[in-house]
Amino acid sequence: MNDTPMNTGGAGKLVFLDIDGTLADERHIVPESAKTACRAAQRNGHRLFICTGRSIPKIERDILDLGFDGIVSVAGAQADIDGHTLFRHLVPADAIDAAHAHFAEHGILAYQWQGDDGMYISQGYARYLESKGTVWNSGEFARHWHLLDDIDVPEGSTLGQVLCTHVSKGSYFAQPDTDVTFEETRRALAPWFTTVHASYDRISPNNGELLINGVDKGTAVRDVAARLGVDIADTIAVGDSDNDAAMLKAVGTSVAMGNAIHGIERFCDIVTTDIHDDGIANAFVRLGLI
Repeated sequence: MNDTPMNTGGAGKLVFLDIDGTLADERHIVPESAKTACRAAQRNGHRLFICTGRSIPKIERDILDLGFDGIVSVAGAQADIDGHTLFRHLVPADAIDAAHAHFAEHGILAYQWQGDDGMYISQGYARYLESKGTVWNSGEFARHWHLLDDIDVPEGSTLGQVLCTHVSKGSYFAQPDTDVTFEETRRALAPWFTTVHASYDRISPNNGELLINGVDKGTAVRDVAARLGVDIADTIAVGDSDNDAAMLKAVGTSVAMGNAIHGIERFCDIVTTDIHDDGIANAFVRLGLI
């Protein structure tokens, strides 16, 4: 990392932090250096937002308890401050049904939909959770998991028509023998979704997040900044993967983690160290936040 200090101005900044691979590691643990840096930045008058692809029910309580000033969730489809929802976008019914038809046609078995009342998962996704030792139907998240096969669909309706009042984003990962590539899925679903790489690369390289067209972390950052009266030049974002690209391109100053993937470091203003090497703390020092 080039550790030359970077002047981002003296006014309080609006800082957006991705969770997976940025704030928290592969075990969902936030390094102590990151916790300390976040608290110090807030004491210095900066406002910190989580900006994640997860829905709020999928964020661990110990992360929420760090005391962020707000949360942008489900990949930019929802934003909340102090328990008040600033905005919330929902996936249309026909989009959900189109995705399910595509998954069925190509044998994609593991997928989920996320919203502010929980995660709606396929049997294939449930089997994945069980295979890695996760007891998905007990513990902290138990009441927020819903099996898609258990949802009652009234006669004459579709699953999409039932889910469309609940969910704001989809995601999937494909098994090795799937007959369709990420790019083919992206093109097939383009009328309904913007498809970006998800955080499932360790499970399968053929994976994606299904974002509502015109809604992403970048639009959310701009909307939140505007509602709070903050100039976009006074915004900062830190991320590590393709699903952070829109956010990183929207803000005044963009930071790629040292463990970044999908080439996002090529268009970021600075690259900090790895998440296991005090990446957040080093970025905050470099930016003059602490």
